[in-house]
Amino acid sequence: MRILNEYNREAAVDYARRWALYRNPKYKDYDPWGGDCTNYISQCIHAGKIPFDHDGKDIMHKWYWYSDSSRTPTWTSADAFGRYILNNNGYQTSNYGIYATLADYDELEKGDLVQLIYEGSAYHTMIISEVILDNRNYLIDYLVCQHTEDLIDFPLSEKEGERRYIKIFGYYK
Repeated sequence: MRILNEYNREAAVDYARRWALYRNPKYKDYDPWGGDCTNYISQCIHAGKIPFDHDGKDIMHKWYWYSDSSRTPTWTSADAFGRYILNNNGYQTSNYGIYATLADYDELEKGDLVQLIYEGSAYHTMIISEVILDNRNYLIDYLVCQHTEDLIDFPLSEKEGERRYIKIFGYYK
């Protein structure tokens, strides 16, 4: 029987806030090649204790970064990352690595993800850094962190475009 290992949401968000306005020199900055958003998000969830995934059937079913020449497209490309993270594991699968699903807007927690979509393809990825509730515990908004246009704790309600919400449950090893 597989055991779902915990995603450390706090560690992911701490990393997101630490590096939202800067680049971690351990990683390449992909802004000159179309954007750094998904590279940054991959770093955040890896900081949240999600291990690299080397077990997929091909490079589009794996997720890792060691250097610019030793990485998967799923680490740096918004659309490839979205397809990987949503299709890697499901209720009946037994794959190694991250387990995440599509979510409704009101189901998100700190450390979950939002992707902007155009004509069915993801082109941008952000991480939820805070859930804003009113005094009755009703959802008001979310704050997000992102790269490419570097933002820290920015209101999601001010982002335009079609969205995809991704809930991360953890990972299997």
